[in-house]
Amino acid sequence: MAQKLSAKSQELVDYLETLMREMDHFAALVEQFAGAKSRADQYSSQLSRELAQLRQKAMMRNVGFVADSAGQLSVAASRGGSPMMKARVLRDGVVALRALIERTIKGVVQADEGEKREKEFQAQKAAKAQAEAVKRRVLEEEAKEAAKSAAAAVPTTEAPAPAPRPATAPPAAGAAPASKAPAPPARVAVKPAGPSPVKP
Repeated sequence: MAQKLSAKSQELVDYLETLMREMDHFAALVEQFAGAKSRADQYSSQLSRELAQLRQKAMMRNVGFVADSAGQLSVAASRGGSPMMKARVLRDGVVALRALIERTIKGVVQADEGEKREKEFQAQKAAKAQAEAVKRRVLEEEAKEAAKSAAAAVPTTEAPAPAPRPATAPPAAGAAPASKAPAPPARVAVKPAGPSPVKP
């Protein structure tokens, strides 16, 4: 088939397509049974036996609805009754079984495509979530780097402020301003030693 299927689905489709080719053989047996003038039961017995084998194989392939339809047609082929009525039932049964197999093939292909789309959707969703997580981590790292840069730009220590000068009391009103340097000692006149002159 042109559509690429999974290994399991492709195996099932190949088996169902084999059954489609067998439907031509079953239809031929029904026509041989309907047109036989004598020993017509051998064709119906062969049809019943082969349909029973098909049912077993379908059960092993886990295609239960195809197996059930083949089993019902096998029972109808083994029953007695009017050859004309039996031929009509077998014709309708083969046509219905063929249509069922065709629908099953389409259903398998559609289910496989749906499963692939679901897997692709989940993969895209996971990739998007991963991208968002990476973006969030990058933004967090950038925020941390910006905070570190801002902290490094602000100085951690400041120059000490100059000590305040001690306050001095203002001088009293009318008082002389205090001299910073001490006043020099006063000079004292020293008289020379000896007798003092006699006044006339």
